[in-house]
Amino acid sequence: MESLRIVGNPGFTPEVRPEWLTRGALSCVLDRFFAAGCEHLFTSLALRVYTAFDIPFYPILHGDTTSISLYSTYEGAEDSPPSAPTICRGHSKEKRGDLVQIMLGLVCDSHGIPLITTVHDGNEADCTWNADVIQTLAELDPFSRTDVTYIADAKLATAPNSRKLLKKGFQFVTRCPANFSKKMAARVTRAAYEADAWLPIGSYRDTDKDTLETYDMQEFTQTTDDRISCRFLVFRGSHRRDEFEADLVTKREEFVAILKEMTRKRFACEPDAQQALEEARKNLRRYPLWNADLTVETVITEKNPRGRPGKNPRPTIQVTAWVIRASEPQLQQKVYLAERRKAESFVLMTNVSEEDTPAREVLRLYKGQKTVEDNFSVIRRPTVVDTVYLKKPERVAALVTLLAVALLIQAVIRVLVRRNLDALPEPPGLDHGCKPLIRPGLKKILRFIGYHSLITTGDERRFWCISPDHEKNLGIWLRLLEFNVDG
Repeated sequence: MESLRIVGNPGFTPEVRPEWLTRGALSCVLDRFFAAGCEHLFTSLALRVYTAFDIPFYPILHGDTTSISLYSTYEGAEDSPPSAPTICRGHSKEKRGDLVQIMLGLVCDSHGIPLITTVHDGNEADCTWNADVIQTLAELDPFSRTDVTYIADAKLATAPNSRKLLKKGFQFVTRCPANFSKKMAARVTRAAYEADAWLPIGSYRDTDKDTLETYDMQEFTQTTDDRISCRFLVFRGSHRRDEFEADLVTKREEFVAILKEMTRKRFACEPDAQQALEEARKNLRRYPLWNADLTVETVITEKNPRGRPGKNPRPTIQVTAWVIRASEPQLQQKVYLAERRKAESFVLMTNVSEEDTPAREVLRLYKGQKTVEDNFSVIRRPTVVDTVYLKKPERVAALVTLLAVALLIQAVIRVLVRRNLDALPEPPGLDHGCKPLIRPGLKKILRFIGYHSLITTGDERRFWCISPDHEKNLGIWLRLLEFNVDG
């Protein structure tokens, strides 16, 4: 690869001495970054990406939050500025209720490019965060003058948030929670199953694969308690139903195993048997779909006396014991139908018109929430060079925002690579075994790019590849990343 030459500014920084990279220098940078308004700077940088790389902007935005656990008590942070997050215990989405945390919120476009990042209190509710995001979008150019469609999970669906979305002129798609508007989700779901007029819409993805989940749908237009007219779409998924039926078989096997273990025991007195019966009934409550009649039965058996039988046999001894009898497991039909309905169906609510956005498109928009979840997985697993200890909450917020900047760079890399791959007449053989590379994910892109290293010796720069099989692909990768390359 020695004949390969990058033309123009390749994006490398000037020389940085190792002794400059100290913990004190990092702390100073984080303090200045936070004081300058790190979240506002991030959004300004993210919006410049579209013009810098000629990426079309579609006002389809996905919002979600996650928790980031921290290992300390963080006491005595009263001297922090009011805008700094409060590090405290809250609902941990990482299942670490024993640790304090902060909440990270992201708003991304349909490409997965993060546009807004917020670091807020560890116990802040998602519904409150969504309200703040709606206000931010309404005040931020270009969102204030475009037809924004905001998509979030069920915590968006509150009466105040619905009113604010309509007041700001935003469209929205969200999952209807169980307690919204006098249990609207349960009402429309019950109406859908009673009508049984399901319309098959197939998969929300455009593909010929028959392994993807397919959906049936029914739609209702209802008015909420706040007199807001919305579309409520009840979806029924094939994979969800199959998973429920498979889990039903597993649960029955577990139920039968408990019955067998219980009925093989013999008890010397009736109170012990009754106590075991009550404990068994408590254990079986975990299986509401199945039922079996349990009774305690007295069993009398005859037993020969000890010793060898003599010429005049002694009478047999009667032994009384108590056992638990169980009938065959019976499926609770009403409970089964209710649980299957709950497992296989869900309700989306939206104010977008049916003419502009049919049901299949609404489902596709909501499933795009996965882009935010994928971004969270990237931020949670950064490449760690060394351990850093941050005491001030504002420094924690600044560092998390810097991680979001790294995420922004990676998202742009994914967009550029996919766009330029789609523009080629046929996909190049960049995958393992020289297979065509089609719609690669971020992890695969970074892994292939990571095979190549730039070694600088004085004024000389040369490339080195860890994998000889991929050495010839460097020029293609640089062009996919839109570097000007000669050679």
